[in-house]
Amino acid sequence: MSTQPTLTRRAGALSAIDLTALIAITLLASFTAIAVQWAVATIPPIVGGILRFTLAAMIIGLILAPRQKLPIPHRSDWLRIIILGIVCVPINQVAFWGGVALANASHSAMLYSTTPVLVTVMACLMHIERWSGRVLAGAILAALGVLVILINSGLFLKSSFIRGDMLLLVAAATWSGYLVFSRDLNGRYGSLAVQFWIFVTGSLISLPLLIFESTRLNWSHITIKSWLGLAYLSLVVAVIVFFLFNWSMRRQPPSRVATFSNAAYPLTLIWEALINRHLPGIWFLLGSALLLTGMALTLYRPAAVINISEELDPIAGSTPGENK
Repeated sequence: MSTQPTLTRRAGALSAIDLTALIAITLLASFTAIAVQWAVATIPPIVGGILRFTLAAMIIGLILAPRQKLPIPHRSDWLRIIILGIVCVPINQVAFWGGVALANASHSAMLYSTTPVLVTVMACLMHIERWSGRVLAGAILAALGVLVILINSGLFLKSSFIRGDMLLLVAAATWSGYLVFSRDLNGRYGSLAVQFWIFVTGSLISLPLLIFESTRLNWSHITIKSWLGLAYLSLVVAVIVFFLFNWSMRRQPPSRVATFSNAAYPLTLIWEALINRHLPGIWFLLGSALLLTGMALTLYRPAAVINISEELDPIAGSTPGENK
């Protein structure tokens, strides 16, 4: 396998396509908590979480196979792919769905708001980005903004939610790790192809657990609303949003992508406010101001340095035959 040429570039102003991708991530991800609430109402967390990525892998396979753009990873990369599959599917999904079931969607938003800080620290430790007080301040301000909004919107820290919160913290940490540690794989094989192999390995490893849980489930009790929630999580979030995340992480500083995506959580509350016909209050505006300030700090950072590939095909890698 040849080594893919890389460039070190400064992360300056956003291009139109990069900004469009960030906006799409934020808008599509803002419906995630609602979809989880629908799905978890009648689908057990373990079944829903594993089935979600099984369906996503099938969808990606149907997209890539006819185009013959499904490169086989080099044997030196399989260990990381297997580890990421375990982290992304059984660990992350059991923690995420189980956490939402034990706590609630607001708590999941609260703990996932730590993602920018976690991603920033991981990216700097891996020398993908340079340490910067501006970067870290932006990530922390974005997280604080989300916390202010959520706490004022009815987020109460009850002792009965501790188990759920611990699971959600694991989910946030594993999601952050997936974003950072799959980054160079996306450059070699293409973002969509990497998703496929990670989802397939994770689903295969989780198959015994899925079969065991399925035998105890009365499938006829699953509502149409739950199936719609699972469909959104599988097709829109696991396929489209994950792809946009992976693709953007290659082209932009990871801290910027993670921080910008935090705007999805206040948007979720806006959708709920519109449905319930009530206007956001002063604390929502204050939290939004903190979030927007944090986002602004990460949007233009001429001193930030990231490593990118010279040429990237987001579907199947950079150069045909490169990964044989």
